[in-house]
Amino acid sequence: MMPNVMMLRSLPLERDSRSTRMAQEYERRGFRVTKLVWSRGDPVSDQADTVVCEAAGGYGRRLRGLAARLRWMIFIVTRMIAYRKRYGIVHAVDFDTAIIGVPLGRILGKTVVYDAFDSIGAILGQGRLGSVMMSLERRWISAASVVIFPDPVRLTQYGVARTPATAIISNIPDVPDYVPQLSKNHNILRVVYIGTLEARHRGLEYIPEICEALTGRIEFVVGGTGELHQFFIDKAANIRNLSYIGHQTYSDALGQMAKADVMYGPYLLSAPAHRYASPNKMYEHLVLAKPLVTNVGTPPAALVAEAGSGFLFDGTLADLVATFETLDAAACSAAGTRGRRLWDEKFSTLRQTQLDDFFHMLNACYGA
Repeated sequence: MMPNVMMLRSLPLERDSRSTRMAQEYERRGFRVTKLVWSRGDPVSDQADTVVCEAAGGYGRRLRGLAARLRWMIFIVTRMIAYRKRYGIVHAVDFDTAIIGVPLGRILGKTVVYDAFDSIGAILGQGRLGSVMMSLERRWISAASVVIFPDPVRLTQYGVARTPATAIISNIPDVPDYVPQLSKNHNILRVVYIGTLEARHRGLEYIPEICEALTGRIEFVVGGTGELHQFFIDKAANIRNLSYIGHQTYSDALGQMAKADVMYGPYLLSAPAHRYASPNKMYEHLVLAKPLVTNVGTPPAALVAEAGSGFLFDGTLADLVATFETLDAAACSAAGTRGRRLWDEKFSTLRQTQLDDFFHMLNACYGA
């Protein structure tokens, strides 16, 4: 009989398509998954087998959110102990859950999976605190039964070697084959960004200025939640070619992107961790046959350059506006077609192969 899984995630799974798909893959293979999540005080949709910590912490609050984060960590400890007879596998996503989940899972005699998607040490940067956190992350990686990375480049980021307990599961979407769609008005390009509304390092603050500079040439659709939620409500009220559609389910987000002419997804190098970025958009733009506009110096940029599947800028607003000024429907369609060709040739079956390899490792850990 398959052991049950306790998945730890510091936000609701409905806001994390990668973890949602991982939970679904466990369930498809016969595991029962209990999701231990932190709502951060926001409303959470009712989901089966979900245990919610409701401590209000918000996003991006740093030290101001410390009390809420401590409540979340205590919540992990108490629930892992209380439910210890109900699961045999701990799946901890990122270090903010692994910091508790890995050692406590080991103490409780569980098989421990550390899903190392984002590195907190890398996010903190090159200073002493970042160095200390990166060192701790490496120790936790070595303590886990199986470690998941989204891309081999992350091994370089963490400074660790690949071992028999290392799994690579790329951030490739499980999506149907959308029929490419173009906007009805080919004189106006429809540009779409759906994702976390981060206030720094993502080029999202450029969007209103792009719209104002290119009125009559583009219309921009923004969706998602995060720090810039109110910012986009206010800007969309006053800029006629900017629309803000708020939170989107993953299915709805894909639908919005499928109707785009261009997808927008910078990962600015002002955040050093972006040199190792492995976002959904890196692959979504390929399967949807939509060109991706992003900045140079990142893995998504390298993929775009390899495939000719999008358009690159140097990270500045001026170069971004100049890039959009050169685009038309024909150029976007051609880039999208090239991206879809790479998807069909290289990526369409890759994630399933990687998942099979991961579950083979996992089965070996508990003798299934």
